[in-house]
Amino acid sequence: MKWAMGRGTLVLAALAALLGGCRSDSASYMINGPEHSLTLIVDQGYFWEDEWKIGLLTTRQPDCMRRHTLRPAPIKGFKMEVFQTADSAYIVKEGSNWYIGETQKCQLQQFKTPPAEPGDLLGSFEFKDDKLSFVALPKAAVAQPAPGAVAPAMPGTAPASPPPPPPPAAGR
Repeated sequence: MKWAMGRGTLVLAALAALLGGCRSDSASYMINGPEHSLTLIVDQGYFWEDEWKIGLLTTRQPDCMRRHTLRPAPIKGFKMEVFQTADSAYIVKEGSNWYIGETQKCQLQQFKTPPAEPGDLLGSFEFKDDKLSFVALPKAAVAQPAPGAVAPAMPGTAPASPPPPPPPAAGR
């Protein structure tokens, strides 16, 4: 009887090891410290799954913090690029999925079609040494928005309008 109980325990332990192969990780892009950030959260429920379940946490404390569910993404070769628009919205791209978010009210929406000009590439969320990280571009590589540049609008809203021209100089 002792041997049967030991064998049953061994089978349960092996089954738990097989089913418990989940993996989870997160990384943040700090906009202005931890109270103002974008945090990517990836989860793999079981070892045989080949896609990440993805959440993006938009945070601007103390006003808002919201977790948004994004479309699943392939585990192999995962990379999510982060862009900043001229009006300080953030566009994230994973594969063919494009999202626009803002941190004033912690909103996020998916684009139906990719934006023509997503803004300045800030860096990307990707795995380095089996750990999810935000890999920032060097500061010199991030271009400054052109004066009067118009950022893409949140889908379903009116596009941003360019600033009005300066008043004419007074004549002499």
